[in-house]
Amino acid sequence: GGGSEEDSLLVSHSRFVEFSQCELSFVSLERGLKAFVKYVPRDVVRMMLAGEMESTNVMSRQVVTILFMDIAGFSPLCERIGPDQLNRLTHDYLQAMCEVIVHSKGTLDKFIGDCIMALWN
Repeated sequence: GGGSEEDSLLVSHSRFVEFSQCELSFVSLERGLKAFVKYVPRDVVRMMLAGEMESTNVMSRQVVTILFMDIAGFSPLCERIGPDQLNRLTHDYLQAMCEVIVHSKGTLDKFIGDCIMALWN
């Protein structure tokens, strides 16, 4: 065999350091991906990670569909109902519309008050 006990401890310790560094790298990667999917649709991120789509700096013309949608009569409604009811109504509306947008492969771009901006393609 020939190796001393001290050499054996160094190898063992080195493995633990490598595992720890690997774990930290995975945690960092996970945080980065969670931040990334806030700005890029989850399906696009999955396709990029699977190698099905490349990220490039090349721009190209695309035909896209853009949606601006808001609640008709929202301002007068705000004056008639209380803040708790308004908060619940707005939350339910935005959540339902976002689910439809994501389900139809759309990209939620932004909220502008009660308005939603989304795009497809």
